[in-house]
Amino acid sequence: MIIDFAHYHDGRRRDEGSVPLQEAAARSRQGGFVWLGLFEPGEEELAQVRDTFGLHELAVEDAQNLHMRPKIESYDQDVQLVILRTARYDDAAEEVEFGQISIFLAPAFVITVRQGVASELHGARQRLEQRPELLAAGRPAALWAILDQVVDDYAPVVAGLDYDIDQVEATVFSGASAPTERIYSLRREATDFYRAVHPLLAVVVTAIERATDAPQLQPYIRDVHDHLLLVNDEVAAQRDLLGTILEANMA
Repeated sequence: MIIDFAHYHDGRRRDEGSVPLQEAAARSRQGGFVWLGLFEPGEEELAQVRDTFGLHELAVEDAQNLHMRPKIESYDQDVQLVILRTARYDDAAEEVEFGQISIFLAPAFVITVRQGVASELHGARQRLEQRPELLAAGRPAALWAILDQVVDDYAPVVAGLDYDIDQVEATVFSGASAPTERIYSLRREATDFYRAVHPLLAVVVTAIERATDAPQLQPYIRDVHDHLLLVNDEVAAQRDLLGTILEANMA
């Protein structure tokens, strides 16, 4: 389902609302770039987007394949595909809920395909639209805004895991016994979260390297990388701590 469309030119949003795909493609040839946002589209809708914008079939196949590792790949016609894992923490279930954002980047268009409820992109668009000097850079600016949103949304996940880990750690090291199943479950969640976070580091580094035509963006993308490094280190430490807690509990 198409949930947002905009045509950006000279750092400003020119059009908004719902438009037919053919009209969206036509706007992309009028200078600037268009940003088309889709949420959990069906195969038929994605096929229409593929045909209208000339996307590579393998790239579209990856966008349909959930649970992909974060990556960035280049295809023909100067189109890049970026895949990110989104996350949010369910405190009651003590589980990390994952989603996925697939981003097709070309000089004239940005197409985002979002799966799962985590990391809505409306806020990312709004922040970018408030920075016309960055928005004027085109597709690298859109990629920065999305990366910034996804990485910011990792912080509550780290905090949620920290709270539950503190609980089981306090129980075990007070001499009481904590449910082994709970510790195993938390360690699995931390491990899965790490697998979503760690590969994204390479994606962000590549984004910095490819933003040579937009030097005004590079400090902002490096800032995302710095935040992501902190998250990566924290999640790795959580996973290791849970291993220690598990051993102490079994002892």
